[in-house]
Amino acid sequence: MTAPVREARALAYLARQDAGPPPAGTEERADWRTEQRRGHDDYRAGRAVAVGVDRLDTVRRAVRAGRYDARDHQDLTAALAALEHGGLSSWRITPYGVVWIDNEF
Repeated sequence: MTAPVREARALAYLARQDAGPPPAGTEERADWRTEQRRGHDDYRAGRAVAVGVDRLDTVRRAVRAGRYDARDHQDLTAALAALEHGGLSSWRITPYGVVWIDNEF
């Protein structure tokens, strides 16, 4: 990814993707917007751990923000390998950055 990381836009993008296409009906569209807003709020509340240029940068940003403690690992590459091995996280790529998702949230 070469574009600058934009956390807010990345999280809004994911919430929109999760909500699916907007329905045609007015009442259903209001429910869709509520669902989209709820998803965005969940990402902002901690479901999204961090957003970065790539996976390693995302882990680095999470450590800097105090969202992840990597002291048990020799370096951030080892921390990333442990995260991927544990299976408690997933990664989503958006036009605005790579998002580390906490699957336990």
